[in-house]
Parts: sequence; structure tokens; C-alpha cells
Amino acid sequence: MQIIKFFMAALLMFSLSAYSYAGIKDKKAQKESELTMNTAASEVKSACGNAKLDVDIDWTNWDQYDYSKMSGKAKKATVISYTGNLVKSVLDEMVELCKDADYKAELAKISSFKISGKKDQKDRYVAFSLSDTTLNITLNADGITSWKNAKLLKAVWE
Repeated sequence: MQIIKFFMAALLMFSLSAYSYAGIKDKKAQKESELTMNTAASEVKSACGNAKLDVDIDWTNWDQYDYSKMSGKAKKATVISYTGNLVKSVLDEMVELCKDADYKAELAKISSFKISGKKDQKDRYVAFSLSDTTLNITLNADGITSWKNAKLLKAVWE
């Protein structure tokens, strides 16, 4: 009986430590992604001439996704790290758009990016909408970039 209790306690401790480790991996991936996003936003600010450019990301939906159904069945921390690169690719498209004077004039008015994940993880494309001086960017769940991002981004101003 004593051995069973010891085994159960050890199993419980292992489970809790594995859970905590996953949480730490996710947090580290979020910080890494946020650093990538903020660096890319600085490049937009420099290229487009924005007076101020804040980045706000809501990670809530990444807690709801079924990662076993993601492309390549990637783990949550991996998908979160892909997210930073996805946002960077979108913001790189903005830098390119700012080479055109007409787009630059409009993009320079943006003061913040509000980033979130789509509720439907099957939706594969990034969505953009403008609310006053905030560009809302709603990401596809698995963080994979698309050739359509530039076209979808341009559509906000067309």
C-alpha cells in the first residue's frame, strides 16, 4: 500500500512539473514572438514615418486551439513562435507598401497594431481591418504565412 501511495505521489509530481514546463515553454515562445513583432514594427515605423506605433497581441485564442489538428501537428510553443514570424512577414509587406508614396501616406497614420488569433482555426488567411488609427490583424491559427497577405493588406485601403 505504501509503495502505491509513493508511486501515485511521484506520478502526480511528474505530471505537475510537465504541465508547468509546458507553460514556461509557451511563455518563452510568446516573449520571443513579441520581440520579433516589435522589431518588425520598428522597421515599419522607420519606413513609413509613423509618429508612434504600438503592438498589442491578445494570446487568448491560442489557448483554445486543437494543436493535434494543426499543420504538421506542431506543439503550442512552436505555433506561438511561428506567430511572431507570421506577423513579421505581414509587417515586411507594409515596409514594401511604404515604397509607394500613396500607401506610405496612409500607413503613416497607423498608431497601433492590435493582433489576435482567429477563433476558427481552419481559416487559413490573415484578416485586416482598420479602426481609426489601429490596424487590426487577425491571424490564422497555425502561424503559416501566405502569398495573399500583401493583397489582403492592400485591400484595406482600396
